[in-house]
Amino acid sequence: MNTTRRFFILALLLAAACGKEAGRDAAGPDAVRDRRIPAAQVPLYGNLFSYNLLPGGTGTRTDGRSVTLGSLLDTKRTRTARFGAITFTQIPFLPDREPSLAEYGADLAPDIGAATVIRKFYVETLQDGIRHRFVAAMVAEAAYAANHPDFDYLEMPGFTGAVLLSTPEGGVFRVENYQAGLVRESRLLSREETAGKSGLRYLKLYRPAPDARSGGETDGWELECAVCLAEKPETDWAEKSAVLISHPQYTIRITTNLPDYVDVKGSGTYSSGSWATLGCFPRHTFLSLDFGRWTGTFVGEKRPYFPWKVTSDILATAWYEDSGPCVDLERGVANPLKRMSVAATGSGSYANGTFKALRGFYEDGTPRYHWGIDLYAKPGTPVYSMYSGYIIRTESDHPDGYEEKSFGNVIVTENEVAGYGRKVYLQYAHLQYGTPVAVNPRTGKPFAKGDRVFAGDLIGYTGKTGNAFLDAEVPNKHLDLMAAFAVDPSTGKLKSDALTDPAPFLNGTLDLENLQRKKGQVEGIRCD
Repeated sequence: MNTTRRFFILALLLAAACGKEAGRDAAGPDAVRDRRIPAAQVPLYGNLFSYNLLPGGTGTRTDGRSVTLGSLLDTKRTRTARFGAITFTQIPFLPDREPSLAEYGADLAPDIGAATVIRKFYVETLQDGIRHRFVAAMVAEAAYAANHPDFDYLEMPGFTGAVLLSTPEGGVFRVENYQAGLVRESRLLSREETAGKSGLRYLKLYRPAPDARSGGETDGWELECAVCLAEKPETDWAEKSAVLISHPQYTIRITTNLPDYVDVKGSGTYSSGSWATLGCFPRHTFLSLDFGRWTGTFVGEKRPYFPWKVTSDILATAWYEDSGPCVDLERGVANPLKRMSVAATGSGSYANGTFKALRGFYEDGTPRYHWGIDLYAKPGTPVYSMYSGYIIRTESDHPDGYEEKSFGNVIVTENEVAGYGRKVYLQYAHLQYGTPVAVNPRTGKPFAKGDRVFAGDLIGYTGKTGNAFLDAEVPNKHLDLMAAFAVDPSTGKLKSDALTDPAPFLNGTLDLENLQRKKGQVEGIRCD
């Protein structure tokens, strides 16, 4: 038997041995799960009111101050394992809307960047007909949790973090510290030792001596951090409900661009000033999805998981992809394409792909100008919204085939742009045939007129529809970007007398004097 496994079994045996404190009796499991849990004594259970339990009925809150233990458990996910002569049964707690939060930080200072969720399990052991019962609250270090999203109490070897063992009623009787195996027993600091940290409790953790990972004495080898636990306020349900009723309610709606593959945490209704734990995680590690960015309220956040104080209604979308477009957070502008350069015309001129370039003459001899910017893109290239705003027009019924004086499939957005006292309208033209418009992750349907859109949202795909299909000037490989300060309110089409150069709205600049030498490169792009 290896050392890690031996210490794991030792930890299980020690937990089971705390008979009087953990609840020792020969009664059946249901008798214990029907016990009422006082609302004021459940610091490890998280917020009871986030479990969405309804008043009345078996197994739910009935007196406003307690719930049954069984009503908090996800019995469909019960697991059983045998170690030596002891049989362990593990039942995870139901996921609450506001999961308990733990943060690892130095000198009792929480480090939000290292936040992780506390996973809680009700555990029963059976040996020689005697049952022991306790609750195991596992606080994994953030890196371990990210690599082991489904960690549980019956798979302790290799675990890194802290485990709090408590009675079913919430009284902590043991704290264990793991670093790829059991280190030793740690402790919950008293309120006096964490003065000034109102509402928070801390664990003092230890690390092993450099030459050992045993359960021996390791005093003097404390970790350079502690674990901060969010603790339930000491108030009963009646007082809590009064607070909820007297404060405004706000809705958080968290969505993802891959709803079938990512689990969302935090969506729901919250009282003003409350804290929500928010995040989106790939459901299966083998998918190898990388978190890209947030759009909406959380734009600029670089992590898929974090706490948030609720003071308004919130709408945000988490994006998972190989890489997103560059975004200038200061200006609130994203690149419409991942790779940015002006498309050269058939003659090889990059200047002719810019705004107001002379493209020849009409039959009556009047000059024909170009009223947008052609950005190089192969058909099928993802197109992203440059600014936050609203979709005011989409056309998606144009086939692959030449259509004179037509922009083909298009998307038009209405945008508020800093520095301009009026709305700016952007048109993305010549989008692909078949599926020119991307799916709005907040509705599950293709973007449509009236939809909210955020800077960096994937909105469509490039193509060659309209007069780009046989365009000798720009051979089929571009996104035509146009800008205007007004549209026809009945059609959403840009007004020709309100057209303006799109270049100032880009994330970057064009050096028109040297554009040919620089092969159409967009310079000064900011990637925040």
